[in-house]
Amino acid sequence: VQLLLQMAEDKRQLQQLEAKILQMLSESEGNILDDEVLINTLSESKLTAIAIGERVAEAEITEQDINEARSRYLSVATRGSIIYFVIADLGGVDPMYQYSLGYYTALFNRCIADSQKTSDLEVRLRNIIDYATQVIYENICRGLFEKDKLLFSSSVCFQILRNAGKIRDDEWNMFVRGPGAVDRASMPPNPHPDNIPAPMWDIICATEARLVYDHTDVVEGEPRDPLSHDAAPFKGLAASLQTDYGGNGVESPWATWMLSSSVMSEPLPGALNDTVNFFQ
Repeated sequence: VQLLLQMAEDKRQLQQLEAKILQMLSESEGNILDDEVLINTLSESKLTAIAIGERVAEAEITEQDINEARSRYLSVATRGSIIYFVIADLGGVDPMYQYSLGYYTALFNRCIADSQKTSDLEVRLRNIIDYATQVIYENICRGLFEKDKLLFSSSVCFQILRNAGKIRDDEWNMFVRGPGAVDRASMPPNPHPDNIPAPMWDIICATEARLVYDHTDVVEGEPRDPLSHDAAPFKGLAASLQTDYGGNGVESPWATWMLSSSVMSEPLPGALNDTVNFFQ
């Protein structure tokens, strides 16, 4: 901060010197070489300008070094901002959840100071990020109702994954807002309206049609990242439901999966289990 203030002051003095010289030149009468006051002022101003210019140049180099060092910790700042804005949004869940920026800043700074030290920068950054995430989460959870803790933890997780590009905007919009307006006339028929409500069938068809990408980040022959994206992850979903669920009723794999008490851990029927990622 002091460096920035000094740079601003030096630049202000340079501007004042330039303005003073221009004013004296404009007010000078006759031959300016005969104006001793003007000549002396110009000489003094030149020396002052050189000194200030050197200080400004040195300060700019120092500022550049500081910025380079600061940029190495950008990932820490990013994680801190993600968690802060999730916390700030808790006020919309319950007006009682109010946390000041001062409190959060003090807590985050304490996490930086208390996290495990190491000379390896990458390890140090990971230590700060992991420690701060855990400590801040635990501190905030102490002030939340039990029913809101899952919402808070999932919100933090979702925003971290969105920032990392693991959850794409179109996926997030589908998850949060649904498909919006759909043309049901162009959609395949619902195979089991009694068990698949019309809004759910809208989501199924819209998801298959809209969540299609021009490339895949799945590397063939390598272990798959649980959050990697296939080019067409939901391809064949509606047809699979029509063929299997519609034709075989409650005995179908889809019916078994839907009625399972552990849907999240059960593999999806058909080929979908190999194309969708963990979030999808």
